[in-house]
Amino acid sequence: MRRLTRHGDRTGPVGRTGRTRPAGRTGRTLPTGRRRHGDRGSMSVEFVILAPIMLLVMLFLVLCGRVLEAHGQVDGAARDAVRAASIARSAGQAQVNAVQAARGDLRGWCNGSPAAQVVGFGPGSAQVLVSVTCQVDLRFISFGSIRVTGSAVAPLDTFVARS
Repeated sequence: MRRLTRHGDRTGPVGRTGRTRPAGRTGRTLPTGRRRHGDRGSMSVEFVILAPIMLLVMLFLVLCGRVLEAHGQVDGAARDAVRAASIARSAGQAQVNAVQAARGDLRGWCNGSPAAQVVGFGPGSAQVLVSVTCQVDLRFISFGSIRVTGSAVAPLDTFVARS
């Protein structure tokens, strides 16, 4: 609804209060015509509060990604280690092969050297199990380190003589 004023110029639509607003004016005004100034600086306060929270969320996501990637690396090292152990002819050689394969795969991931344990290798065995353990360094995000373990099973060739 538009009204004509006494002078004949057009005004904006009628507001909730029944008063007309001048055409072309934007911005919030109070019913008395004054602008609100109570919100001044609220964006800065919100940023100061939300910035550290967002930083913590991002660091948590980095931590989760690093742990997930470490689990994948250790599981892959366990698969390679069990494959290397399954082609050995003796239990001692299977242990050496498993440790070498795990070290090769986890270079740069572990604090120290990864541990590989071979179980079930011997005469008459149908399969071999290898467990690989690694201490993953998370100090770059101030979290210390975590222990990650992966294991894998591989069948043994029944026609190969083992000692």
